[in-house]
Amino acid sequence: MPTITATYEDGVLKPAQPLDLPDHAQVRITIELVAQDLQQAERRAAVECLARLAKVHAETHLTRDELHERGVQRD
Repeated sequence: MPTITATYEDGVLKPAQPLDLPDHAQVRITIELVAQDLQQAERRAAVECLARLAKVHAETHLTRDELHERGVQRD
């Protein structure tokens, strides 16, 4: 059986081209993300990580004097 490309949407795998299979045929599927989806997944994970980090730091609010003491300049 050949390797095919499919899109996962709304909980369903949708093949990019018709499959030559009889109705109700059971198949074994191995999932492998294509390069574009891997890049998107990596970007999404990076953004989620940054969001978690930002949330941790968002709880710490420094006063103007504290910022000045640390040498942080504001625009």
